[in-house]
Amino acid sequence: MTQSKTERARYVFAVKEFADGAPWIMLERSGTGLGVLGNGFVGLELTEGTSLQEAEALAATLRRSVSAVTFTSFLS
Repeated sequence: MTQSKTERARYVFAVKEFADGAPWIMLERSGTGLGVLGNGFVGLELTEGTSLQEAEALAATLRRSVSAVTFTSFLS
């Protein structure tokens, strides 16, 4: 039987822009983050040609629909 450990943390989906103006979505910690990320973060690179307005709409949908982000590790 495989044992596992799951962490849950709240994140805010925030739209950011690369230097060239292309939008991407950052998962910003809201409180204590996932231990596996340490001081890092997760970013979502969007399909080329995605507009800032489309990125904002997607981030708003994610904020409404996702209550937590999880990470599961399998113990040996």
